[in-house]
Amino acid sequence: MVATDERRTAAKRSKRTKPRGGDTPDPSAEGTARPRSPHATRRPKPPRVTAREASAAIERLADTCGTLDGRDRLRRLGRLVNKGSRNAQRMGFIETAIGETLDEASRSSEGVRWAACEAATWALAWMARTKRAGGSAGGILERLVGEARTAQALLATGDTHAVRFLLVVAWLFRDVEACRCLEEGAAATVAAEIERLVSDDGVVKVSGSAAMVDRVLRWTAIRDVIGSRRGGIWPAAIETRWRMAATTALRLLGARGRMLAGAGRMPDCFTAPLLDAVADLGGRRGRTARALRDGFTKADAARLLPRDLHDAASGVAILRTGWDRRSVRVMLDYRHPVPRLEIAVGDRLVFDGPWQWEAWVDGRASDAEAAWSVSCWESDRKATFIEITTPLTNGLFIERHLVVLPQDRVVLLGDTITTHDDTPAGALRYRGVVPMAASLESQGEEETREVRGFDTAARFLALPLALQEWRSGGRGDLEAADGGLVLSQEGGGRLHAPLWLDFDASRIGKPLTWRQLTVADTRVILPPHQAVGYRVQAGLEQWVVYRALDVARNRTLLGCNVACEFFLGRIRKSGEVARTLEIQ
Repeated sequence: MVATDERRTAAKRSKRTKPRGGDTPDPSAEGTARPRSPHATRRPKPPRVTAREASAAIERLADTCGTLDGRDRLRRLGRLVNKGSRNAQRMGFIETAIGETLDEASRSSEGVRWAACEAATWALAWMARTKRAGGSAGGILERLVGEARTAQALLATGDTHAVRFLLVVAWLFRDVEACRCLEEGAAATVAAEIERLVSDDGVVKVSGSAAMVDRVLRWTAIRDVIGSRRGGIWPAAIETRWRMAATTALRLLGARGRMLAGAGRMPDCFTAPLLDAVADLGGRRGRTARALRDGFTKADAARLLPRDLHDAASGVAILRTGWDRRSVRVMLDYRHPVPRLEIAVGDRLVFDGPWQWEAWVDGRASDAEAAWSVSCWESDRKATFIEITTPLTNGLFIERHLVVLPQDRVVLLGDTITTHDDTPAGALRYRGVVPMAASLESQGEEETREVRGFDTAARFLALPLALQEWRSGGRGDLEAADGGLVLSQEGGGRLHAPLWLDFDASRIGKPLTWRQLTVADTRVILPPHQAVGYRVQAGLEQWVVYRALDVARNRTLLGCNVACEFFLGRIRKSGEVARTLEIQ
């Protein structure tokens, strides 16, 4: 009984009571926790990286590597990591492979270099987190930190190629202060770039569709790294701009969602991260991404993004005939004195480069005096029309129009040289060049003026509507030279130089003809410096084109009354003209 009471008394003495408010616990008391220093910080815990995760990340980097040697090297490293081992000799072999990857990276281009550095980071993180690292792992980490510092110096110049590598190093080795501090500057730089380059309508302010898509792919890869972390560093405003830029990039992709370059199409794996990211957003943009990737069906048409986009503030128009694998895509960039034109069909880039022009009046060259401005923009399910204009010296104007007929897969380019007032100019001479892609060849006919473009198959047919079909007459020509289609034409007073481009391969090779039509005003035949008209026939299909070069009035051609500045229609089997497009 006495022993029991002593045990109870000892238990009461050993009880720890919470100090009351204002009381300070005695540090010397047994079992009392010592207060943490306010300057003490907990070291961040790095993520655990498995062999499967590391090898998958390296494989994704290999898929998007820009060179064949770089892809092979990264895939070998990925296979070594995927096999895994605790054998010291084999782990030393993997460390040697990482070092060789870094050696080759230092001699590679920017894109390949940083992909290799990121792959080495994943491999080293797997070794370190699973306690497989050998004696040379510390030296490899020092090399990676050195590469990261070089990348930081490039960030100051606005180069964001290495941002993803910096973020991966900072994330996988966040327990190392030298690595953890890399994150903030890299994130701020890419956010500033997106804010600077993406317009309010989502157009990326770089030249060429390939450069636009490549920049969005880079941002998407950075976004993937940010999304894999618990705490995001991507502000909501930047996320909104990325979504708009990614939506615009969808419009620039070819069949199966491939990115198109001058020499051909890139593999599916290059744009797969972008398509997957946009598909996850849902809505119209998500359905459009899936339609491009998996195949378009007509039932999807009403639920997808609109075909056309025009950003007047950025000076860029992107026009499509649809979202199927045979669709025609046109991009007109008129921010510069010489507009840039791109036309792609399916997964082939057909035209790509500066849409050049030259004009002379009475033998004197006439140059542009101001930037291009949009005089007309109209888009509906039947056709899309855009016209840009700029004043020239010698009292002239040049108006460039571009028409897309979605159902017919036809693009009509046209340059009009006109005057400020009703007074016609003198003798006019015009020369325009439509640049072809490097992968295409072209060939003109011996007796007629049409030109065919082809690579492994026929891609387009070009017709100079204002010139006579037969080479025996007319003042001008259409020829394939200097890597493009060169259209030369002469006239007096005012001049209209249209180029009809047919991208429907089923019509190429069928009976073909075109004629200049007579245009009448109150039963008086008009000269070509006042109004012009053309008829085009390919197989059993026929079209009518009209352009007023002075004031638009009620006029007649081919039995059809027009009272607008520009008209395009189809001739039915009955002989009637179905009006497709009228521009006042």
